[in-house]
Amino acid sequence: MAQKALLTTAALGLMGSSTIAAPTPFEVNGKQLEPDRSTPSPIDGTRFACNVIEGNYTVVYYPESQPDQAYAWATPTQLGGGWTPERRCNEISRRLELYRPDRLQALETSVENGYDIVCVTTEFDPNCRIVFTVPPGQDPIATRDRVFENIAVADSGQRTDGVVTFAGEDDIFSRIGEALNLNLPGRQQRRMSDRPSIDLRPFLDPADGGTGAMLR
Repeated sequence: MAQKALLTTAALGLMGSSTIAAPTPFEVNGKQLEPDRSTPSPIDGTRFACNVIEGNYTVVYYPESQPDQAYAWATPTQLGGGWTPERRCNEISRRLELYRPDRLQALETSVENGYDIVCVTTEFDPNCRIVFTVPPGQDPIATRDRVFENIAVADSGQRTDGVVTFAGEDDIFSRIGEALNLNLPGRQQRRMSDRPSIDLRPFLDPADGGTGAMLR
């Protein structure tokens, strides 16, 4: 039986650019975290936003049924391609919020205008709509899992305190390549899985068309 992983919550500040506390590590086997009710929910109905967690720009989700909690969905670190983590975080949260009324279904990869993209399908639009463009030379599935590692790890039923997409010597070379915006030959990204699609509904509130299974 596959393990069920609980997507962790973070004690978040008000919407904006203030630095906020780090999320707790994942919990599995049915163990649940106590709700953190110290933070008010967004006042404008926004569910996806970009906040700073321990110095990292992070896309967070605010479920309607849990107004005092927020869930870290994505951490777009420096990927190259000319985008800063802050800009990419804001754009990812903007697009997810834009597509949210159509009821998000799955996180996938595709090709648009000759470029690999990470995209989402929705209940009311089966087309996979772009979330962000994968920088040239990077594996699209590995990049998706790296940016959305909280979702990818919970979906695979693993427990982790932080997934490392690159390891050992490869990690050093990959970081050098990122800093120089280069894809160094012979260094391959390691996928956490080969799943072409990640079901987003367990990570979404019923008000947004999800099951909320991973939000409790």
